[in-house]
Amino acid sequence: MSDEQKTENVSRRDFLKLAGVGAGGLVVGAAAGSQLFGRSKVAANLPEKWDAVTDVLVVGAGGGGLAAAIEAADAGAQVMVLEVMETALQSNTAICGGVVMGAETSIQKQAGINDSIAEFEKYLEAVGGGFDDPDIRKVWAQNAGTTVDWLATLGVKFPVENLYISGNEREYEHITPAVARGHTTDAHSGRPIAETLYKTATSKGVEFHFKTRAVRLFTNADGEVVGVEAEKEGQPFTVKARKGVVLATAGFSRNQDFIKNFMPKMMTGGSFGSQWQKGDGIVMGQALGAKLVNMWIPQAATIGVPTTPDMTPCMVITIWGNPTIMVGKDGKRHFREDLYYEYLYDEIAAQDGGFVWAIWDQSVTDLGGEVIAVPAFSKDLSAEIEKGWVKRAMTIEELAAQIEVDPATLKETVERHNALARNGKDEDFGKIVGLAPVEKAPFYAAKTVPATCDTAGGLKINSKAEVIDVFGNPIPRLYATGSTTGGWRGALYPGSGTAVSFTVTFGRIAGREASALESLA
Repeated sequence: MSDEQKTENVSRRDFLKLAGVGAGGLVVGAAAGSQLFGRSKVAANLPEKWDAVTDVLVVGAGGGGLAAAIEAADAGAQVMVLEVMETALQSNTAICGGVVMGAETSIQKQAGINDSIAEFEKYLEAVGGGFDDPDIRKVWAQNAGTTVDWLATLGVKFPVENLYISGNEREYEHITPAVARGHTTDAHSGRPIAETLYKTATSKGVEFHFKTRAVRLFTNADGEVVGVEAEKEGQPFTVKARKGVVLATAGFSRNQDFIKNFMPKMMTGGSFGSQWQKGDGIVMGQALGAKLVNMWIPQAATIGVPTTPDMTPCMVITIWGNPTIMVGKDGKRHFREDLYYEYLYDEIAAQDGGFVWAIWDQSVTDLGGEVIAVPAFSKDLSAEIEKGWVKRAMTIEELAAQIEVDPATLKETVERHNALARNGKDEDFGKIVGLAPVEKAPFYAAKTVPATCDTAGGLKINSKAEVIDVFGNPIPRLYATGSTTGGWRGALYPGSGTAVSFTVTFGRIAGREASALESLA
């Protein structure tokens, strides 16, 4: 037998033995990747006594984790949720803009919108560019609309008037008609979604443990996941799962080691998502030999203003079509400012230093801080100016001095842009949306970098939300959803509401699948 054949015939159980996963769980260096991501310690033998026991254990209380908990509880399972943060209202779902993407929903029908699952999947396939998983795409497309209606049934309000085309659908009308699939909550926030899911879960008897970080998975002699080692407020806390474990721990947008290794375009940028996105679930799955996919893909590649090490608010001023000029360190424009935000991300990352300066005037500031950035800046930007995040000057030359750009060059750039805007045609780069003069003093500038709410690469899963190992086999009793996984989006972000739609949809699937398993002794 050749070496290649021998390699192909290595079973998952053999791999687990080589990786140090056996009857006692993780015994020695779990996987080559564990050292890369800074985990030199691995779990010891299975605990002699578990601190807690449940049927289905969910790690993460975001939209996906809460959905999994509800479905598992509805199926009659005892459910426990571990969450590293203090509440269920600090997840990406809770702090997002409250958009959920879906097709053939009751809300669309009320609005008289003719849509179909088949056309939705055509759009997802088009923007995926071959980097998304076809099986996941199919199941998601089929169930996304049901997810929207399920949330509405639980009490989340999606007003008909809030429906909109939330992505890049118009650019793909040669493939499928552009249809409004972005369902926005009445609060224009994800908080009602998180609140509703949490209240529903607690009403069904789901047990929550906050300030509890899961760090490792335990397996039995058959390689089945049987529990989790965690740290609860700094103390060891072990939980046995008789049926299965669902990982819903978000992505890794706040793990600089991951960013350096997988997403170098983000090195000058940052995250505006939840405060805990360290890749915990990815590392735990990796230690059991899980396959990683699409680690280079952000959840939604966009742009932001670097404020603090922990926050890079999304720069929405140009995304929402307000007159803006973007210049590099040389004081010149290099691209059209009305590009789809995923393309802006790439253009800015390619600039000298990996950033540009966004420049606007008082007419935009008069609209309020919420049209500048999300989370919203102060109404008159006074707080951001005081902290140095935003620069303000009465003339373009004075502004240039503040941002260390050649005054003559910047003045020439602004005057050229304004002249083109007055003529109604951007002959230099072709900007259409937001093509208006930037001329009303005072003038403002903010450093703008690549940014994202989270990442979209991680553990490979199948259409049942089972985590798949490097040999293509499901890791028994282990499920995952959301940004802990990869394959659900491809080359281009489908649009606002994608991530919430996917994570809740596959969270529901994971909860149902895990609860249907036979209990271990």
